[in-house]
Amino acid sequence: MDTIVCPGLNWAVHDRRFEQLVRAHHRAVHTYARSIANDPSVVDDAVQETFIKAWRHLDSFRGDGNFEGWLIRICRNCVIDIERREARARSAVDRQLRLLRPPTATTMDDTSEVTQLIDSLPRSHREVLTVCGVLGYDYETAAQILEIPVGTVRSRLHRARQALEQLLEPGSNSQDERAS
Repeated sequence: MDTIVCPGLNWAVHDRRFEQLVRAHHRAVHTYARSIANDPSVVDDAVQETFIKAWRHLDSFRGDGNFEGWLIRICRNCVIDIERREARARSAVDRQLRLLRPPTATTMDDTSEVTQLIDSLPRSHREVLTVCGVLGYDYETAAQILEIPVGTVRSRLHRARQALEQLLEPGSNSQDERAS
């Protein structure tokens, strides 16, 4: 008796499994993209592009590391690529006008003082704070995700925490300067 092969069935199973992976890791990827993007409008595009690239290159995931870490590395590159493309497309005047325009939509998380303080830190500090502090990865995994040495993760995290402490100190001039 011959077995009937349905090529579409293999793709359907593959699609459903990938959909489950997207659901399982979407929040972490979105959180990471939001933490490193210099422009909030980049976040959704970067997340979408991350999963599209992951889908296209799923066979390149070797399985020797953390799948979510692999996705976050892809996301990091997507954010950087999108921001570079947009920077090349904008003129200096457009860039200045964009900085002066208020954000279009905010959530409670976006308006919190701590989130605003974290957003004021350099990207390298926001990255390690998000990967280690928010997503809960250890130093070694964070180093793999960010493709930097473990010592660099530790030093950036230390400097980021120090910068946050200084910004959170009562009577800190940094908060007053940003408000004016």
